[in-house]
Amino acid sequence: MANITSLLKGLVRNSEGSERSLEVSQKGSLFIAKSMPDYAQLVAEGRVWRAQEASATASVVALPTTAGLFTLGNNEGDDGSWYVMLAAYAFNGANAVALDNFGLALNISHQPAVTGGIDVTLARDIAATSVRSMLGGIGTVSPYPGKAILDTGVTVTDDLWFPIGNSAGTTAINSATGACMWVWLHGLVVLKPKSLVSIVSTATSTSNTTRKGFVWAEVPRSYLSV
Repeated sequence: MANITSLLKGLVRNSEGSERSLEVSQKGSLFIAKSMPDYAQLVAEGRVWRAQEASATASVVALPTTAGLFTLGNNEGDDGSWYVMLAAYAFNGANAVALDNFGLALNISHQPAVTGGIDVTLARDIAATSVRSMLGGIGTVSPYPGKAILDTGVTVTDDLWFPIGNSAGTTAINSATGACMWVWLHGLVVLKPKSLVSIVSTATSTSNTTRKGFVWAEVPRSYLSV
């Protein structure tokens, strides 16, 4: 380890005129003490949003191909925000089989959707007024200003659906609700402008319905080291 003594003036509260010892690794990486939880700064900046289906929709009994049952599209311009996917979730609405399970599958469309668009022509099935900030107190004062489009049924390019998270079990009573899934994505999926991601729930019967949603951050490309 190497010690670097640096004069920090006005950068740290109550530190003007004092010295601080900074530690770095042999390769020059700066060691810091984490003081806030993940994503708290992005939330405080008003960059983190969530949206979900208006009602529960049927699960599929096999992996889909081009059916994006709940899709988030980044409709920003070429120099617009990139969407960092933080989490996906689902509520179980109903189930026809006692002790049924449901899971979630994700598809990242690396090519424009078959129907043309964003370049793909996505329908705004979830109104912008239904997109909610994760920053408390601004929901009705500052409506969603971004360009995300949420579609509940668009034809997408099949770029290999893959499972996310572990499956969740429904209750032991037919048509009962209560089970839910929350899957952290932690930025594993990033949508640059004109790209999209879709999610479906899978189960043993289409009578198993879920209400699905996404949580994402909208950031300038400069926030990402790409």
